[in-house]
Amino acid sequence: MVRALAVLAILGLLSILPPYLGPPLGLKLGKIAHSVEIVDHVIPGVLIFLCAGASWFLLRAGRIKENSLGLAGAVAVCMLAGVWQTSSHVPLVLDGGQPQSPWGAVIWHSTLGPIIVVLSFWLVLRALSEEPAAQRA
Repeated sequence: MVRALAVLAILGLLSILPPYLGPPLGLKLGKIAHSVEIVDHVIPGVLIFLCAGASWFLLRAGRIKENSLGLAGAVAVCMLAGVWQTSSHVPLVLDGGQPQSPWGAVIWHSTLGPIIVVLSFWLVLRALSEEPAAQRA
């Protein structure tokens, strides 16, 4: 669970980068307002990083348990932020292949959200399980 939280925190940071690293990599979308990129990438990415990172730190330090409601809540916030990233990119995916939204840029912008949702959902289920992982094996 500790490694998965570290991966989730890293994915949160990486999900911030597409609007800023995409253009130099040749993965540019049409004109999108900076405020939209902040709402769709930066805010959820920072939220994921902070919640997953704090959970990682607290779990590793032994301050919270692996099957605690607090951990499940923090990871659920990550999941909701991932849902926001995913759902806010649905119109972009539907416009994929158009001149203002080439497929490479669409994939670059919209891939991490669903990965974050799936990983977070799995972590929420693990945190809400009755027994700690050490006893499951």
